[in-house]
Amino acid sequence: MRRWRTLIGLLIAGVASGCTGPDPVKAWQSSLEQYVSVEGHGDLNALRRTDRAPSENDFGLLGASRAGIPFIAPRRTDANGVLLGHRLIDDRNWYLYLVGMVEYRGSFVDWPLDDPRVTDIRLIGVSGTDGDMDWRVGESTLVALERYCLPQRERWRRSDPSRTGSDDAPTVFPTDADVFELTVGAETVKVIDRHSKAEWTLRLTEQAAAAD
Repeated sequence: MRRWRTLIGLLIAGVASGCTGPDPVKAWQSSLEQYVSVEGHGDLNALRRTDRAPSENDFGLLGASRAGIPFIAPRRTDANGVLLGHRLIDDRNWYLYLVGMVEYRGSFVDWPLDDPRVTDIRLIGVSGTDGDMDWRVGESTLVALERYCLPQRERWRRSDPSRTGSDDAPTVFPTDADVFELTVGAETVKVIDRHSKAEWTLRLTEQAAAAD
């Protein structure tokens, strides 16, 4: 099981701007910025601790956004960031995350913890100096999302014959089966999940990003 710094994310969520807003990606970014500010005094190297296992450098935020009707039909979206690597690209240090948004829907409870669905996965890069952070956020890609979730749905259907043909399978991010491979190019980075064959691409250079 992956270990998450979600407790820190929860504590930061109360002071990070936008954490109760409709965009879980921005909430996750704000929470990470607050973490770097508090724990690293503005130094992004706080995201990379050499005395930790790689999975402990992942960054998750519970309740990145909330919707629905409390106590009747609540919805909560968690943003789970997997640190893929730390790379020097075009003379800049970049921390590269794959961030999955997982929505939980409940019924007659205010803290829904079951019925998860992965709604979006983004490849995100963050760089910065002197406390200023520069972000690159990849596009939402339905093809990659569906490909990533497909093995989970197939396994869910196989586990019970009555589920054959059903599209109501729960999905989560990340999973223990993930095998992420990061490739760095001149202007872009690409990550492939060898398990599901899903892939994401992100432009990092200022020239490439400005062309989007």
